[in-house]
Amino acid sequence: MDFFTQKFTRREFLKLMGLGAVAVALPNSLVKAALTDFSEGSWVRITRYRLYVFAEASEKSKVQDLLKFDQLVQIKDTLTVKDSKGKEHPWLKIGEDAYIQPVFVQYVETHRNVSTVPIPEGGCLGEITVPSIDAYYKPRGTFAKRHYYYSSTHWVRSRVYDEFGVPWYELPDDMNGASYFVRAYAVRLVPAEELTAISPEVPPDQKRIKLDLKTETVTAYEYDKEVFSTLVSTGLAEGSTPLGTFKTHRKRPYRRMVLQSGDRNVDYDLPGVPWVSYITMSGVAFHGAYWHSNWGYRMSNGCINMRSPDAKWLYRWCNPTVPADVEYLVGETGTRVDVVYEM
Repeated sequence: MDFFTQKFTRREFLKLMGLGAVAVALPNSLVKAALTDFSEGSWVRITRYRLYVFAEASEKSKVQDLLKFDQLVQIKDTLTVKDSKGKEHPWLKIGEDAYIQPVFVQYVETHRNVSTVPIPEGGCLGEITVPSIDAYYKPRGTFAKRHYYYSSTHWVRSRVYDEFGVPWYELPDDMNGASYFVRAYAVRLVPAEELTAISPEVPPDQKRIKLDLKTETVTAYEYDKEVFSTLVSTGLAEGSTPLGTFKTHRKRPYRRMVLQSGDRNVDYDLPGVPWVSYITMSGVAFHGAYWHSNWGYRMSNGCINMRSPDAKWLYRWCNPTVPADVEYLVGETGTRVDVVYEM
């Protein structure tokens, strides 16, 4: 597989990422930043339908502009501001007198992919490597039916070519079986060596995970020695992330997660949630999250949201190990997980 990063001209960037309409919608002060080369700095995708831009790194300052869902913005600087109680809060500078809070944003990159490696008969795992990509019911469809986002993972069933010889990947929906097609440049085929177990020599009973709901941290131990720790985001509602001892008994490399309660404030439909390690039969799991970056604060419906690279590490480290050609695995046992609230 040939995997590379490419710089784009402004025209190419608009064409590839569908930013023509975005450029019109962006505030004037931000248009130039949004259309410059990704290599010049960090970029974020706005994941909320409205996100205020403040004149200073304070919610009490003047509102300068309004960003909209899926807009791409370049980050000029990151800073930390203390509130009246001395608590620190991160802010992102996106221009002169322009600041946003990094809660409903996703840090993104753009990597174009080229591969001629045959797709295995049973399919293989793929990862989205652009900020967003349109998905259609057929190659070169007229109207996009979905959008898949950076770092989300999907099963690749086949590679097909349209009438112009452009490659597309067929990505089946893991809930209803329907096929969606996306341009192949947006998907990186995940090689099998990336899915091998981490620390397989450590006996299963010598691996342990601690999730502390007070500090919103996950810590992994081998022989009671800390080997990994990161901030996470657990359930907003009390008890939605349950206290107790559990096992990572079920795992899958991707999952469409849906909640349809009738309350649009809490409903969601999230295809391609990456690196899912369940701890309960009701679906509470460790997994990557591409819809916010508010690590260290409660944000979820009960699951343990993580940065995608962190969720991938935990997925590979905890038991059972999921083979590269398997979409879902239930093991006889798993790694112990202690969910606590330490005073």
